[in-house]
Amino acid sequence: MAVSATVAACFAAPFGYLLVRAAGLGEVFWRRLGDAGALAPLLRTLLLGATVSTATAALGLACAWLVARTDLPGRGAWAVLLALPLVLPSYIGAFTLRAALAPGGLLDEVLGPAVSMPVEGFWAAFGVLTLLTFPYVYLPTAARLRQVPAALEESARLLGRGPWGTFRTVVLPQCRGAVLAGALLVFLYTISDFGAVQLLRYDTLTRVIFASVLDRASAVTFSLQLGVVALAVVAAERLVTAADRSRARPLARGARALR
Repeated sequence: MAVSATVAACFAAPFGYLLVRAAGLGEVFWRRLGDAGALAPLLRTLLLGATVSTATAALGLACAWLVARTDLPGRGAWAVLLALPLVLPSYIGAFTLRAALAPGGLLDEVLGPAVSMPVEGFWAAFGVLTLLTFPYVYLPTAARLRQVPAALEESARLLGRGPWGTFRTVVLPQCRGAVLAGALLVFLYTISDFGAVQLLRYDTLTRVIFASVLDRASAVTFSLQLGVVALAVVAAERLVTAADRSRARPLARGARALR
């Protein structure tokens, strides 16, 4: 208990410091918070987090299905390779994208300037973060798919369900908790990322906090916005995980997953 309280206090200390600083700013803080310019980075952050988490949910689920439930050639190798993006920092992915596609990059040198393009903004950040974070959905979903007994799907097929109907009504509810929990982790990663959005020049909260470090009131305002969103995401992830544990079907002894 003491260790848990110590760890919790260490993580809560920065947020408490922001609350104290905001209280010390008084009306200046509320004026900055109500400014239209203060909402734009928040909306861009939420947009990026929502789109990346949605895309990774679809991509991670598809990859998990291919690895865990099909006879895909080289499934063992793919199971490892699909998890490798987790070892790459986001700024490495952003740098690689710029080095390949930006004017003066690799494709510019090999194929000519007609192929190169400006690499920055929302779509560049969306692509990089989606490709680097989908394993947060893929790994728990693949593990859950391997635990779903084949008898559940075989019973649905015997009762007249087609392949898509069986997946939608039997398989998806069993792994929905894993997909949602992974997507929420991706959302949290995305809104807290700095490397990719900095290199790709997309003004999320982390980038504007760094840019306004000399403006204490703006930095505190943006930091508190990010902290509140992060706390909400963590709370949502805990609720999803608890709900999934309460309704998940345990793996029966001797059960096998359908392939």
